[in-house]
Amino acid sequence: MKKKYLFFIFFVILLLSGCTEKTPMDQPSADGNFYYENKSLGFSLVLPPEFLYYQTQRKDDGNFMDIEFFVPTNDTAYPQEVPSYAKPIAVRVFNDKDLWDENGNKDGFQKIENNGKIYAIKFWDEAPVDWRDRWSEEMKKGILDGFRVK
Repeated sequence: MKKKYLFFIFFVILLLSGCTEKTPMDQPSADGNFYYENKSLGFSLVLPPEFLYYQTQRKDDGNFMDIEFFVPTNDTAYPQEVPSYAKPIAVRVFNDKDLWDENGNKDGFQKIENNGKIYAIKFWDEAPVDWRDRWSEEMKKGILDGFRVK
């Protein structure tokens, strides 16, 4: 009888732990999307299935923090900050609202939301050759729609 209870408790724990586990960056969730969350900067966003093997990079300017998203590319002629990767998205977070006016628009970022901080996002101007058939305005809209401030 004890074995049945232990098995039941183990099964419930296993089931609950699967429901709360975060999806790794190299594996899409059940719906095919990737769910990125940055707790320290207080935002999350949904990335499409095409972002398989994406990477992130954090840059601190002192006035703002950038989280840059990179996707694999085979386009060697495309300017690459990270070898074999292109940067389709950068999210910029300002701690001071006044710094947005000084630094935000000049770099092509668009303001997303103001929740004590200024959040802004920038997409690449032109996709690499191997992404031109995959990248679309619908994909961009989906990323913007999936952006959330915590």
